[in-house]
Amino acid sequence: MFRHHVSRQLPYTCDQLFTLVLDIERYPEFVPGYLAARILSREARALEVEQSAGFGPLTIAFRSRAEFSTPTRIHIQASDGPFRRLEVTWQFESVPGGCRVSADTCYELGGLRAPLLRGGLAMFAPRLLDAFARRAARLYGAHD
Repeated sequence: MFRHHVSRQLPYTCDQLFTLVLDIERYPEFVPGYLAARILSREARALEVEQSAGFGPLTIAFRSRAEFSTPTRIHIQASDGPFRRLEVTWQFESVPGGCRVSADTCYELGGLRAPLLRGGLAMFAPRLLDAFARRAARLYGAHD
């Protein structure tokens, strides 16, 4: 089992950042390694998503369910693919001057490709919040 935690205060509202993270179909435009993402179904507080990512020569495809409480929390859990377990929990906390965003990633891989995927995922998780911060600056304007 591998875990990664990242947290940062950003100069945007929690509503803005929540909306950005929940816009999963746009991930291929700005999240490194994301190749495709498609919403399969929408519920009042959940999305079913089909997605694929590439790490070097490897491509993985999987489905996930994103359950959310606007604008404070998004919990994503994989339901198939190369993962025995994949969970990403985003938390959004309003603070003076913006929003504190935290992403906790927990994953366990299975199968023959696990050692190769582990390296790609280990580099991916810590850089995830950087990709969202850059996207927020492009969409909402850069702040000092």
